[in-house]
Amino acid sequence: MKIKTVFYKTLFSFIFLSILLAACSSGDLSGSNNRVYGIDKSFRDFYKKMGGSVVLGPVISEVFSWDENQCQYTENALMCFNPKLSQNRGYFFFPIGAMLGVNASLNEKTSNETLEVYEGFIPLFQQLGGETTSGKLLTGVRYNLQEKRIEQYFENIGFYRQIDDPDEKIQLLAYGAHTCDEKCKFTARQGAVVNVNANTVTMPFLRFIKRFEQLDAFGEPLTAPIEIQSGLIQQVYQNAVFIGNPALPETIHLLDVPVRLGVRRDQPGPQLYSLEDNMVFYVVNSPNGFHVPSVFDQFIIKHGGRELSGSPLCEVYEDGDHIRQCFQNYCLDFLPGSQEVKMVPLGEEFLQTMNIQTEQVVLFEYTAQTVTVHIQEKSSHVSLNEEQELQIQVLRTENRTPLQNIAAVLKITLPDANEYFYDVPATDQYGISKITIPGIKRVQNGSVLTYSLCLKVPGNEPLCVNGSYLIW
Repeated sequence: MKIKTVFYKTLFSFIFLSILLAACSSGDLSGSNNRVYGIDKSFRDFYKKMGGSVVLGPVISEVFSWDENQCQYTENALMCFNPKLSQNRGYFFFPIGAMLGVNASLNEKTSNETLEVYEGFIPLFQQLGGETTSGKLLTGVRYNLQEKRIEQYFENIGFYRQIDDPDEKIQLLAYGAHTCDEKCKFTARQGAVVNVNANTVTMPFLRFIKRFEQLDAFGEPLTAPIEIQSGLIQQVYQNAVFIGNPALPETIHLLDVPVRLGVRRDQPGPQLYSLEDNMVFYVVNSPNGFHVPSVFDQFIIKHGGRELSGSPLCEVYEDGDHIRQCFQNYCLDFLPGSQEVKMVPLGEEFLQTMNIQTEQVVLFEYTAQTVTVHIQEKSSHVSLNEEQELQIQVLRTENRTPLQNIAAVLKITLPDANEYFYDVPATDQYGISKITIPGIKRVQNGSVLTYSLCLKVPGNEPLCVNGSYLIW
């Protein structure tokens, strides 16, 4: 699509600084927070052709005009029409991603990285019209640690897939909701929010991993790809460590992490059980070997076979509520109640044995030292039955970048020790969230109400901030 640079610049300034104030000023309320609109008749066919609400999300603004252009926001894109454009009858997605691409975090790539569309995104990419619709690539495929998704940014739209989605559903990032921001009064779906400040890491072994049944079987990457020697890459995941040349699948294998960590090892023995006992006998030192439960054997078959797992190191044994067995390259757990097989997360323990630079570790721990929480009260005191409003901002302490999509729980404690609990909405792209505390009648003038805000984040210790305000 060829649109002159001057058109881009003028339309950017007009749309994002002026028109949005009017375009998003009215509409019908859908749900408690989101405001949606009807599709304008001028965009009806284009919206339907591009997949309608299933692909583009709901319409979140009225149609607005400027010069010879008409535009309307959906959750995931900004649809525009210019009668002077011949391609696609003048319809196009405005390059919102190109604006996001100014951010250094979107443009970072190694000098030898060649950008290409991730093969898992190709079906939807082609369905929508390829590069003509999506615009040029801005990033390679990478893993977003905070949103726990695989993502890829293009000029006009962005693609993502939740790593633990068993349906392998490919969706669009919420470009529209991100850009229209509060003016559109629409909160993007969980998992779809644009989060350019999140920790991301490239996954050179992703194409290899995608061959297996579960994309999340090996867990999340804990390190950036580390070049051990020319053409040989190593990357630590939660449950295993990949090593090899990503361009040559036949060289890719798993490091013998269990062996290096000194897990339990038994001497191979004779075969005592068979498939009738739900056991498969793995010969290790003929005729001796180890009995592998059928559920483990099926998992191994679906995830690269013995070539990837290596031989068993021990017989199956109980470890708390789990049944565990370790192989040369990973360990497996089975919880009888859930009937689910999972790899044991040995990656973090292995990381402690490695001598690697801090910046190569991408695991982010939410602690009082790594996260800063600011709370701003509407007022240090409110009158009886008056609402109080708190604005919360969550930042990464190290570089003051906002932490997005962090929800919290707020506890209000009255002087008589009664407690009230409120769910705090997830933080936006600026790390900000707001909550209104209703006026509380069960207090006297002069009372001090204390509150505790606790973030809903993973970690061994609660991450909470305390405060108080006066009823006066």
